Amino acid sequence: MATTALSSSTSTALSTSAASVAAANKASAQKLITSLSAGSGVDVSALAQNLVDAERAPQENAIKAKITKNESRISGYSALSFVLDGVKTALTGLKDQNSFNSLVANNTSPAAFSVTAGASAVGGSHSVNVLELAKAQRTVSEGLSSPTASLNGGKAMTFSLNVGGATTDIKLPDGYDTPQNVVDFINTAKKGVTAKLVDTGDGSLNPYQIVLTGETGSAGAFSLTPKFSAGGVPAPNGSVNNGLGMTLKLSVGNTTMPNIVLADGEDTPQHMMDAINATNTGVTASLVANPDGSTYPYKLFVTGPSGAPTDFSLSVNYGAGDVAMVQPALGLKPTNPVNQAATNAKVKVDGITFTRSSNTLSDVVPGVTFTLKDTTPTAATVELSRDTTAIKDKLNALVTAYNDANTIIGEVSNPKSTFDTYGATLVGDSTVRAIKQQLRQMITGSSSTPGTGVSALWQMGISVNETGVMAIDNTKLDTALTNNYSDVVKTFTGNQNGLTVYSPAPGGIAGDAVRKLTKMLGTDGILVSQSTSAETQNSKYQLDLEKLGVRMDTLLKRYQKQFAAMDSMVGSVNSQKTSLKSTFEGMMASLTGKSG
Repeated sequence: MATTALSSSTSTALSTSAASVAAANKASAQKLITSLSAGSGVDVSALAQNLVDAERAPQENAIKAKITKNESRISGYSALSFVLDGVKTALTGLKDQNSFNSLVANNTSPAAFSVTAGASAVGGSHSVNVLELAKAQRTVSEGLSSPTASLNGGKAMTFSLNVGGATTDIKLPDGYDTPQNVVDFINTAKKGVTAKLVDTGDGSLNPYQIVLTGETGSAGAFSLTPKFSAGGVPAPNGSVNNGLGMTLKLSVGNTTMPNIVLADGEDTPQHMMDAINATNTGVTASLVANPDGSTYPYKLFVTGPSGAPTDFSLSVNYGAGDVAMVQPALGLKPTNPVNQAATNAKVKVDGITFTRSSNTLSDVVPGVTFTLKDTTPTAATVELSRDTTAIKDKLNALVTAYNDANTIIGEVSNPKSTFDTYGATLVGDSTVRAIKQQLRQMITGSSSTPGTGVSALWQMGISVNETGVMAIDNTKLDTALTNNYSDVVKTFTGNQNGLTVYSPAPGGIAGDAVRKLTKMLGTDGILVSQSTSAETQNSKYQLDLEKLGVRMDTLLKRYQKQFAAMDSMVGSVNSQKTSLKSTFEGMMASLTGKSG
């Protein structure tokens, strides 16, 4: 069509005048040549992407804006939940009658004992005289060379541990006859006696000592004694050391006697008894058969002389000679100056003497616990009185929590809020208005269990102003606590304890409010429901974003295909343009008689 149009134009020009025709043809030809000389030069891939991006952006931004708004809402609901939980916690401390029954103890001898008054305690005065403290038995061994020193030449050992009349055998197998093993096996037994190995650092050759400690009270008294041949022998002439010789080392008071050497074949309880008795030291030995029907009924008992200093020790070496003398008894002398006998506590309260195995007495005065630390030369006085300071602290905690909640409610609903994270997140949200109204009603309304003289918080000096700020008039509060204490308790608690969220009983201002807040903050409450709804919406919006991405990917591929075809067409036209340009330049030359 271009060629036809141009030919028509040329014919018209020739019918007029040669000069005019030449000028017109030259202008037309130049215009067409210029047009045809303009190649594509376009990045069709970028063009397609830009077109898709332009279409995607407003839709994507709209969806993301919804997601952002919901995330802000969730943040706002979370902030509300946090501060409302604080109000609930404060009210929980005021919802039980027992919360108001706490007493403070004025003790004239705090160095000797401490006093703790529980919820069931009753005010009053008590006389307390600590006569004796409960003590645990402590027994200390003589010096030992090292934690790994052999006590029995590597042979098995058995100790009899008696605690409060109950006996347990502590058996150490071969290779476990060391002080550290003795400590470990005693502790493992868990029979009310604990053992530890201490390094006295006294510079001696035997700086280590085993310290045994029982439980407090006389019932915790214990003894630890060696048992030969695993606690007994079938007969007085039974072998204790597999027929091998033995050496006994006896000391009485401060005197160490010559070694008692038993030859091979003389390792029987009978030989040991005879040898000990033959020393004529006042230490006597006897064999006693326990009629318990056991396999090993015979036991060797050793008794020292009366009087002091006549305490004795008997050391046994289950080998020949006087080498590495062992101490199955560990030198546990009852007269060791660092030893301590087990005793019960004795305390006289209001003229009555009580004996207890522990220094903690919680059954002497109802609801009161005494912790004894020292004896008293004279009776001390304990005054139990109502702890109004604790009540005021709980009320101040409520004021703080309520005002924090009021502040956050204001910030989440304020469009001009500059608070990070949750400021202006719930502007115009009806949930916020409902919560604010309900919270105020919980506090400012009349109690479901009014007292005769007090039925609401404002009558105690606790009020909320027009901006929602709570404050306490301490003068009015003191008056209410002094003159109408029982009414205050009833107004707050309904004289109830431990009401659950499901209880139908009226619980006073605090009890009722706790139940309402528990429901409000629960999984079925309004805050959780609103947050869940926002999260559900965001899940849907995320799917919308994914679908939008799929549509835009499809559109991009279509644009890329179309633009590729157009680019190919432009390339073909450009090729034709070059040919036409040469043709028309030749025609121009023939018509005008010029070459260019």
